[in-house]
Amino acid sequence: MLVSLSTGSLYLYPLRWTFSLAKRAGFDGVELVIGPEVDWRGAGYIQNLSREFQLPVLTVHPPLYGYGKWRDINITYAPYMEQAVALTQAVGARVMVVHPPRASDYARGIGKKFVEQVVAARNSINGSGPQLGLENGAKFNGRDDKYILRALPELRAFADKHDFAMTLDTAHIGTFDLDLLSSLEFFDGRVANVHLSDLRDVPHWLMNQPRLHSYYRQHQFPGTGTLPLKQLLRELKRRGFDGTITYELSPLAIDALTPWRVERKLREAVEFVRKALTNDE
Repeated sequence: MLVSLSTGSLYLYPLRWTFSLAKRAGFDGVELVIGPEVDWRGAGYIQNLSREFQLPVLTVHPPLYGYGKWRDINITYAPYMEQAVALTQAVGARVMVVHPPRASDYARGIGKKFVEQVVAARNSINGSGPQLGLENGAKFNGRDDKYILRALPELRAFADKHDFAMTLDTAHIGTFDLDLLSSLEFFDGRVANVHLSDLRDVPHWLMNQPRLHSYYRQHQFPGTGTLPLKQLLRELKRRGFDGTITYELSPLAIDALTPWRVERKLREAVEFVRKALTNDE
């Protein structure tokens, strides 16, 4: 397995600094989260960083927030597939993460366009480029239960039908109160990328603030929450998983607001995976 750092964990840091920190901390590569600097600098700059730090871009992730030409990205990925695939190919990544849409129906509107465009994108690649990794979504509030591709059996059936890879997000599974280890059955044989982070119990008032969940509840440092992440890593190893373990962490979970502490936290994150896989407590 390769251990990767999501650049979204340090979204406000310059990309050069993030690559440098990831290299010094011992990561094998990065997950490039599309953002304003990526758009501004372009794929050539990312390639130069990869060569300079000998740190490949293993996966590409959609923007964390809508902006500019990615304005509606958090509603649906569909209109952006062509430019996202082109960027993924240009930086040489193996997997492009695809989020499910905020749509309640496959047959019309946003849901229909999503299916048409992501399937068309996958068919256009047809084994000659990156895999498209459908990611399981999170539950922020009651509406999320009603969206398509949120239930794991449904997500797996869609991936099987259209031959997609899958991205397993551990914290997202936890938000649906599902057993993490049992949930592996819905990813077995298709998972190409694992977003590794913990899920914390938070006060009731914070549970009612979904915009803060990604910072304080989800995407927490491993071992600080409720998820059996060591057991998950060992089970993935037992099943022969040889893809990417991507740390997708809240900036607050790695002390990003106090930069002198970040490298220490990132080293601890890499060590957590190494120890779990060698059963070294």
